Amino acid sequence: MRPAIIYRPIGAIHSPLKEPRDAPIQPASAGNIEGTVEIYPEYAEGLADLDGFSHIMLLYHFHLSKEHSLRVKPYLDTEVRGVFATRAPARPNPIGMSIVRLVKVERGKLHIRDVDILDGTPLLDIKPYVPAFDSRSAERIGWLAGKLDDLPGTRDDGRFSGGESVFDRMTDTYDAWYDSAEGRPLYESELKCLRPLVEDSPGPVLEIGVGTGRFAMHFPDVTGIDPSLHALAMAEKRGVKTVHGYGENLPFSDKTFGCVLIIVTLCFVENPLDVLREAKRVLRKDGSIIIGLVPKDSLWGAFYEEKKRAGHPFYRSAEFYSLQDLGNMLHAAGLKISRIRSTLRQRPDEPRRIEEPQEDSVSGAGFLCIEIKADDEDRKSHKDRYL
Repeated sequence: MRPAIIYRPIGAIHSPLKEPRDAPIQPASAGNIEGTVEIYPEYAEGLADLDGFSHIMLLYHFHLSKEHSLRVKPYLDTEVRGVFATRAPARPNPIGMSIVRLVKVERGKLHIRDVDILDGTPLLDIKPYVPAFDSRSAERIGWLAGKLDDLPGTRDDGRFSGGESVFDRMTDTYDAWYDSAEGRPLYESELKCLRPLVEDSPGPVLEIGVGTGRFAMHFPDVTGIDPSLHALAMAEKRGVKTVHGYGENLPFSDKTFGCVLIIVTLCFVENPLDVLREAKRVLRKDGSIIIGLVPKDSLWGAFYEEKKRAGHPFYRSAEFYSLQDLGNMLHAAGLKISRIRSTLRQRPDEPRRIEEPQEDSVSGAGFLCIEIKADDEDRKSHKDRYL
């Protein structure tokens, strides 16, 4: 197997383009769309002398691109082409490049124009644009010959992004559950279980899979990330700072957060181990990851598994895990359990009621709040007694 190459973002690109659909497909058709580039503090010194250039090249990660294909139908054509003969974002290594106008450099922030890049895109590198180096007179432009007249009016139609999820289509239904007779007692019980762990952790707080902000809204200084734009709009109204993106590719620098929340989210992500590794990367050394887990082998886990089998829109693609499953993933990510609180000892077929949580892992509990620490050699863990 060929060795993997790992890159870390040096910053994040911010723009008014919140989703792929209707975004310009090249900077040349972006008009005067303005944006900013946030450079993480540990890389800010590298911006010295950049303000002498009128244009720069931004290299970035296509964080919302779906799984790659070696043959794609590009925006300006109706024929299928080899992906390396196109600018399509669905690539084996989803790296994008845009040449933008540099307006000014201001304390670790670049102000740019002619932006065709989505808000929250992780930045990989910056290079100055120098015409003598980078401009060539091309004798041929392949299948694009005769098609460039269509460029100004062509916009992203969503063909290379993940598409609208059930959490976008049914945001109101999802959010209404928290206020329903069925959902409210469970939600209040889970919040009681979670609250002391968050309050005992340093800030700032990141919630991966923040959804509509039902948990994040109860704590100060929370940033929430989620792939659902409709859910993020609700979270923002509840006072949560929001970022559009995925837990597998967090657009934040290392050791940014004192607390990372992952509340009933691992069951919905494509790569839970990648999410845990990213959570560890952005966690401060003295911080905690707090996971909300519905154990697969509990009565509540069985309850939601049955909903999945019945084709419930929110659960049909979910993958539930036991505490043992989670322990195995944590070990692979270099993480360990330090504390557990339990709730939902009531049965799913009983009338709903708000419960007081209990310390430790209680057999049969339908919801566990699990505090996670980095598995440093000098930090004692209690993982074994929980598994």
